Amino acid sequence: MDHDLQEFAETGDIAKDVGQRIELVRHFASTGQLPFFQQIDSVDTPRVGIRGRQCVLLGSNSYIGLSTHPDVVAAAVEATNEFGTGTTGSRLLNGTYRLHVALEQQIAAWLGHEEALVFTTGYQTNVGTIQALLGDDCLAVVDSLAHASIRDGVRLSRAVEAKFEHNDAESLAATLRSHADTRYRRILVIVDSLYSMEGSTAPLERIIDACKDAGALLMVDEAHGIGVFGPTGGGLTQRNGVAKDVDILMGSLSKAIGGLGGFIAASRDFIDEIRLSARSFWFSTSATPGAMAAAATAIDIIRSDEGSRRRRRLERNSRLMRDLLAPLDVALQRPDELGPDWSPIIPIRLSDEMRTALSWNQLRDAGVFVTPAIYPAVPMGEPILRVCMTSELSEDDVRRCADVLTAELSWALAAV
Repeated sequence: MDHDLQEFAETGDIAKDVGQRIELVRHFASTGQLPFFQQIDSVDTPRVGIRGRQCVLLGSNSYIGLSTHPDVVAAAVEATNEFGTGTTGSRLLNGTYRLHVALEQQIAAWLGHEEALVFTTGYQTNVGTIQALLGDDCLAVVDSLAHASIRDGVRLSRAVEAKFEHNDAESLAATLRSHADTRYRRILVIVDSLYSMEGSTAPLERIIDACKDAGALLMVDEAHGIGVFGPTGGGLTQRNGVAKDVDILMGSLSKAIGGLGGFIAASRDFIDEIRLSARSFWFSTSATPGAMAAAATAIDIIRSDEGSRRRRRLERNSRLMRDLLAPLDVALQRPDELGPDWSPIIPIRLSDEMRTALSWNQLRDAGVFVTPAIYPAVPMGEPILRVCMTSELSEDDVRRCADVLTAELSWALAAV
């Protein structure tokens, strides 16, 4: 098989047959052109080493630079030295250490909920929580662009699923009204606060109003909002002053907090129900001691003056990059999606998957590492290159990367 990405980019075609797709992936992986599963050989924030080349990383979810913060790293090392590399047991059995309990108490106090529960990964958090709270006599009403872990959790719960138009509170209200004549044990509306691919923020106040009118519970996935928004980094719900109106708050320990894991913050009743019913919680080895200690230290930083300074740098860098990319004349985000908020996630929409892959290679060769997203991470036929901003980028970094993006993407955007 003798192909290069330019050949496929000219047609926009990518193999539909699974066997052909596997063959293509293997071929482009062997030539170093595959934009997925890239091996990172070194990290010198905000740069990474890839295939002997230093690249500015515009694909990291460590939005405020805590994954390499010396205090966070030291906390992980100290806990590992004290407790070992892993717990070797589930939370149900021998895997609940004092570090897990202390972190849960810290999160609950920080976010103003009665209790919190820590899971090993963010994906497991959503899947397990939704499966625990819903059954086939329940209704899940989900934003059309909700994260895959939310959609998978709904499927596993066997609840009736209804979708509403992305960030459209009127569509949500209409969807809830259309089910008003059916008696459900529980109705749960599920949204992200900051959408990981679109970079859009949810109109939480209007969503809350719709839930209250219908008597529905609300679950907000703050995976990408925690540490980024709010006076003490408590997310978009904290920044908008609506945390008390959210029944179940999901957060990630692997984005702005910089480590690994996820959590739920909610009432004691909900946490007990999840603790005793979530299969992903019961049947997974608990998060490592190092990850728990690192998260606790990271949260202390997020809530401090240093955390506030890091969030301000992140906002400055995000606004600057969006302004610098304006000449590309591409719909980075629709105004109705973004609303009045800034976002550290900037999606650049391209016309097809192969053009996206070729553009990614050109950017990497020019020293800029962004993340490509194709179906099913984004809707079919709507691939993007996702630019993720961090507080650790200097103004010179932002300006140079914007110049590279503008220069290298002009040809690809001409076809959008």
